[in-house]
Amino acid sequence: MSSFIDFVSEIAKYFSTITKIVLVSSLVLIFILPGMNSIPPLDRDEARFSQASKQMLEDKNYVVIKFQEELRSKKPIGIYWLQATSAYIFGKENIMSYRIPNIIASILLISIFGIFVYRVSFKFFDQSISSSMTFGFFSALVLSTLLGISIEIRQAKTDTVLLLLCTVQQLLFWKIYSYGKDQWNQYKHHELVWTVRLLWIIIAFAVLIKGPISPLLFILTLLGVCILDRISEKKWDLSWLSLLLWFQGILIIITICLPWFYLAWQATDGALVLDSINKDFLGKIKSSQENHWGPFGSHFILLFFTFWPMVLFIPYAGRAFIDWKHHRFIKFLISWVIPFWFILELVPTKLPHYILPIFPGIILLIFIGISSPPSGNRILHLASQIYRGLVIMFTIILSITFLYITVIFSSSTLLIFSGFVLCCVLLTSILSGNLFFLNRCRNKIAPLFAMLIFAGISNAILFSIIIPNLDRIHISPKIVKYINELDKKPDTIVSTGYHEPSLVFSLGRDTLLLNPEEAALVIAEGENTIAIVEQRALKTFLITLTNLSEEVEEIVSFSGINLAKGQKTIISLYKSSQKISQ
Repeated sequence: MSSFIDFVSEIAKYFSTITKIVLVSSLVLIFILPGMNSIPPLDRDEARFSQASKQMLEDKNYVVIKFQEELRSKKPIGIYWLQATSAYIFGKENIMSYRIPNIIASILLISIFGIFVYRVSFKFFDQSISSSMTFGFFSALVLSTLLGISIEIRQAKTDTVLLLLCTVQQLLFWKIYSYGKDQWNQYKHHELVWTVRLLWIIIAFAVLIKGPISPLLFILTLLGVCILDRISEKKWDLSWLSLLLWFQGILIIITICLPWFYLAWQATDGALVLDSINKDFLGKIKSSQENHWGPFGSHFILLFFTFWPMVLFIPYAGRAFIDWKHHRFIKFLISWVIPFWFILELVPTKLPHYILPIFPGIILLIFIGISSPPSGNRILHLASQIYRGLVIMFTIILSITFLYITVIFSSSTLLIFSGFVLCCVLLTSILSGNLFFLNRCRNKIAPLFAMLIFAGISNAILFSIIIPNLDRIHISPKIVKYINELDKKPDTIVSTGYHEPSLVFSLGRDTLLLNPEEAALVIAEGENTIAIVEQRALKTFLITLTNLSEEVEEIVSFSGINLAKGQKTIISLYKSSQKISQ
């Protein structure tokens, strides 16, 4: 493998800069776009976000967030505006329309981060233009292949847009912090006024996307750099904080955010805003929500999945810590990563995507660690080897898990073969990364590019071939396809026992989600009604109809696995006798 990587890297040396940019850009698109249109909404929150955005268009109400007739107090208005705008342009019935903001956000994120890595490598770490460009290209590929980010890009939720805004916020903060410590004193004209204002604008927009997450990251980073500066410089030097134009910043946030909060408060008598604060935000701090609890340290364990394949190089981030007292950029990165991470570990509610805003900081620490000389400590070297072994073991487990999912959730032999191919590509990726430690390649960094390219290929296989064709978990698409192919469309659709938001998104907001007794009454009274009945609700549904002296006819049934509940299920469609003909 090393000889093949050397061969490819030797060819790449002759590429012009433009050719390399085009090649890396093409790879990024190949890695992030597959599955955007073909994967149905699997996550319940994705379907709720998309349906709420669709209802904004239908009602022409861009203030109040609703899922059907229920107020949806999950997250502020920002993401709904973005999704509604996208759906207005590209069509409100296709799930991809609601994912397009994520596509745009991820492309902007990758481009901005790649350019920043190039500039910081050249300016602050005295790398050559060629080496700086290599790190820039590498960072772009990292963000497009990390498994946690790849999953979030393909879900019409808040976290990809939030990651973009938080990253831009942190990079702007670094520019202000670096300028304030190096080139500015309180008697000098302020040269970064509009940079500071842009920082506050970004924070304000991030508040409209996901509430306090962005301000929390900013404040924790600010406290971190101040404390680390005090330790390393042995004195407090806080004069540069006046650069941040605090009064203007608060005014900018109020100007951008307050109008919606005020209008939403007026329209719902405060219910929407108060529920968002009490149930969504404070509820996650006080206790775990929706069984998403995890002990302290859970986010580190989850890194093996969300930060794969770069999790292999986490020890290099630790190596970067060694020189923190003598390098301001390392202090900034530590302040970006550690305080926010620590707070997330303390919060009872834990989900894998919560830690995404610090991923760019971890990547930058890894780059610094890779560029730093080894410590020479034998114990640390042994610990690093053991850690790499754990990552390889996890990758084997991950490969087996994906293959198992393919076998269990699919009835296609060809798809199972694709699962075997995915396993091979996953293992090839992590083995390529390990070649970096063995120094078997003439171009030392070439194995890292090989690792990311194979990781990107594995993402393309997973999201474009395997997940869209796991027919045993895609129950809602089967139901929707059958109903849409009826010669006479039902006037009323009621579902009992199967209350998945994806069903509402696909069939429309008028889909009734009721208990078995209510569903029986609706089909008994309706002239052109279909009832979608999950097997656990079937007995009560039929008994109620018998008591009403109503006859129904089962027209089709689907078996599969309700992924949200992790249960095998049978879904049957019923109509009143002689009321609907196919």
